[in-house]
Amino acid sequence: MANPAPTLSIDVTGSPPQATITLATFKGPLRLGISNTAQLYPEGRVYPILGDPEDPELKGADIAAGEWVPSSPDAEPEDGEYQQSQDLEVELSLAQLQWFKGRIVELRYQGTGESSLTTDSDPILLTII
Repeated sequence: MANPAPTLSIDVTGSPPQATITLATFKGPLRLGISNTAQLYPEGRVYPILGDPEDPELKGADIAAGEWVPSSPDAEPEDGEYQQSQDLEVELSLAQLQWFKGRIVELRYQGTGESSLTTDSDPILLTII
């Protein structure tokens, strides 16, 4: 099952979700909010992608999907577990979006775990003009 589609720093409408960016007036970057209900690998990374999730045309900068939390305040450093962070946000720069001008592409976020397993969000059809 896919994770929920991201929220964007621009308007999203319709079903399936769609958004349009006009590069001439867009100040960028395009921010993608990741739902706190998304199931990511807390020890892994998350990043925005454009195109097919199996072979993305563009992979944006990644951020940590979680953080190490000690089991107790006075626990040994190795005693604890990774927990998924909340209110995660990734972004695509205006320069990255320029490469897709004149196209409609699938926009989503993708998470990767330590074993290179991936989890994807539902897409947003992004028109870039």
